Amino acid sequence: MLEGDRVVERPAGVSPALDRAAVALARSGAGGERDGPEDVRLLARPIGDADARVGTVVVALSVAPLESLQGEVLLGSLVVAALVLFAGWLAIRGAVRGALHPVATMTASAQDWGAHDLDRRFDLGPPKDELTGLAATLDGLLGRIAASRRHEQRFASEVAHELRTPIAGLRGRAELALGDDGPNAAADREAALRAVLAQTERLETTIQALLAIARQELDPSRGTVDVAALAAELDDVEVSAPPNLPGAEGEPEIVRRALAPLVDNARRHARSRVWVELSAGHGRVLAAVRDDGPGLDPELGDRVFEPGVRAADGSGGVGLGLPLARRLARSCGGDVVAGAGPGGCFVLELPAVVR
Repeated sequence: MLEGDRVVERPAGVSPALDRAAVALARSGAGGERDGPEDVRLLARPIGDADARVGTVVVALSVAPLESLQGEVLLGSLVVAALVLFAGWLAIRGAVRGALHPVATMTASAQDWGAHDLDRRFDLGPPKDELTGLAATLDGLLGRIAASRRHEQRFASEVAHELRTPIAGLRGRAELALGDDGPNAAADREAALRAVLAQTERLETTIQALLAIARQELDPSRGTVDVAALAAELDDVEVSAPPNLPGAEGEPEIVRRALAPLVDNARRHARSRVWVELSAGHGRVLAAVRDDGPGLDPELGDRVFEPGVRAADGSGGVGLGLPLARRLARSCGGDVVAGAGPGGCFVLELPAVVR
């Protein structure tokens, strides 16, 4: 404490530097607070009013504990923040792992599947979130791929069946012609060459039809077909059609190749007459190919459209055959079915064009 500029009382044990700082603050007459040496904070308060100041009291307070507390609080805050971040990282990692667990399961399952595992699926249940929805979509895609693969396998079987007979005929004819040294060898070779030419035309027809199917499956856009005009192209076949017959959906060349084996089959089994009855109804255009022959063996039924099936008498299809005729029709959205007698009857059905 100072009276005027004279120190009248000071605490014991005060360092000279702190004493000088306190005296200087008191003598300045400004009062207030000021940082002192040795982590000490000084506070000066004048005694008396501004006109009659009699002295000054200076108080010192060590701020070292406060600074230590501030450091501890800062360190504790950093530790707590680090713990919170670590806990958040663990929680987020667990949540992400749980959310992505179906993906890991799907990946592991897919790695175990082989090229021939057509019936394997992810089977994560009904869609309830984005990942299970993705799994359900992929299951549907796998189902369509499996169906397409089976479809192509059946198609390959049909192709092998249809091409095997003409190729075997070509080989047989060629071998007979080469081994014939008889007096009629020249005539036999000519007949063999004509047979080879006919079989080659059959092969060409088959291959062109298969290419037409492939084009239709790659480009499923629908055209319009005048079925009556296509039927009128047939030789030695009666055609009956109602007036204003609507057009049918499909590619004309495919429909022509679907109709041809039905007519060939009717010609082979007919006694004297083959005719085509055209009609429309229920959104379909129908071409019923009929003959006055014995008709379809009831024991065969719909199996007549399976590759390799023959009637009891050993007869079978020619050209593309009934299996490929049905496949051609179905590639246009239609079908080929066995119709009711009397006589033989196969019906080509096609979607009618809506006007």
